[in-house]
Amino acid sequence: MDRGAGNSRMDPTRERELVARSRVDAAAFGELYDFYLPRIYGFVVRRVGERDAAEDLTAMTFERALGAVRRDDFRNESFGGFLYRVASNAIVDHARRGKRTVPLGMRASDWDDAADGDGGFARNGHEAVIGDEAAAAALGAALDREVLRRALRDLPEGHRRVLVMKFYDGLETDELCAALGCSRPTLAVKLHRALRALRAAARESIDVA
Repeated sequence: MDRGAGNSRMDPTRERELVARSRVDAAAFGELYDFYLPRIYGFVVRRVGERDAAEDLTAMTFERALGAVRRDDFRNESFGGFLYRVASNAIVDHARRGKRTVPLGMRASDWDDAADGDGGFARNGHEAVIGDEAAAAALGAALDREVLRRALRDLPEGHRRVLVMKFYDGLETDELCAALGCSRPTLAVKLHRALRALRAAARESIDVA
């Protein structure tokens, strides 16, 4: 499996239709699986750093998702975001069992790619969505890679998580809300605070250097 390309989310109308049909139609879930498999696998492998573990956790994510969509109380809003949330929980469980993980879900080489715009800050900077994303794109372009890595390393985990999921994993607003379990206004606040903390950490890193 390889890292997915293109949009992180399926067309929402098509997605909701397939989720509704997945309760009784295996082919409908298969279409969701085919679309999201490389994206969820990429999300997981960047966090655990091991192919075999990532494949196991990805399979577990889809098994749990299939069980969930077949329940009557499943909220058919953002299936993609739901998958990322299930995957995140599986990664946490994996870490608690004493398996090796890569904190923040990032390797140094990944942040090099992100700084270059390969699925990271620059790619999202032109999108008209909530938050200070234009500022983040400018920040990512202006900062030295090592400064950026040090600043991100020093952020609280909650700030790092929202920045990584938004600007590196490329999750859309509805996906982020579902993945983080929050509303759009709350997400906007989280993103604003994380970006403000990143700017402050970057300035401090530059001053120390």
